[in-house]
Amino acid sequence: MLAALLAVPIVLLIAKNLDYSSFNVVYSYVENGETVQCNFGTSLFGASWQDIVSGLAWGLGYFGMPHIIVRFMSIKKSSMVKKSATVAIVWVVIALSAAVGIAILGRAYIAGELLPDGNQKLVFVALARDLFPGFIAGILLAAIIAASMSTADSQLLVASSSFTSDIYKPVFRKKASDKEVVWVGRIAILVVAVVAYFIASAKGSGAQAIMDMVENAWGGFGASFGPAIILSLFWKRMTYKGAVAGITVGALADIAWLIWLSESTGVYELLPGFIAGGVACVIVSLIDKKPSDDIVALFDRATDKAIDD
Repeated sequence: MLAALLAVPIVLLIAKNLDYSSFNVVYSYVENGETVQCNFGTSLFGASWQDIVSGLAWGLGYFGMPHIIVRFMSIKKSSMVKKSATVAIVWVVIALSAAVGIAILGRAYIAGELLPDGNQKLVFVALARDLFPGFIAGILLAAIIAASMSTADSQLLVASSSFTSDIYKPVFRKKASDKEVVWVGRIAILVVAVVAYFIASAKGSGAQAIMDMVENAWGGFGASFGPAIILSLFWKRMTYKGAVAGITVGALADIAWLIWLSESTGVYELLPGFIAGGVACVIVSLIDKKPSDDIVALFDRATDKAIDD
């Protein structure tokens, strides 16, 4: 995935010898029946404050993503946390910078010619097919499937483990054997996959509709779990009731903003939901009694950099 993301903008710059004038090309395309005209030289930084704030708010979603958090939870030694965080940050910076580069260079190079009806979502596909021989282009296009699979398999596994360890065994079958839990987890994955298939194949569930659902899920997870996770890691005064309040308020605020205020304000619901969840965590934790000495000792031990267990 990383090689594919880097290869397209690098080859585009070298092979096509783009200069600044390429970014000043005025072109137009048709989207949703309307003609959109672009002047890349003047409109590149013309985004509204709502677009900028909403775009930056996407980063808050990382703190509440189960399939990302479990990667850190599975680290064997605390000394590896810093290294893992460094790798993750470097990966995100390089990958997202390359993606932005593909978008900017692709628009300047293609100028609506290779993307009928202004379908910007296919810019990577169009560039890969135009810049590379068929065999290499096929490998690069496989990176799209790899990106989808790497996320999908993580989410499926998290859904399965969460259901079996947090619901099935504690609530329904406390004495369930390991073999039974494994089979229940497999069935859970199958059920989730089937439900996802019907959602994706339902009438009106095009690429944009699926992207909208991904956007809503990203906002919901980030607003509900994000503040609680961050505060529990860096604030020893955090309490159980504070975490519950933060998760509940964050989720409700996210949903309420999506339904009633998202369209009118133009602000992504994750941001107000995240803020509301964080405020609820702090207020309820301060009202609640202080954590016990055992909990504080556990927090100190977990955050002690000298410990390597």
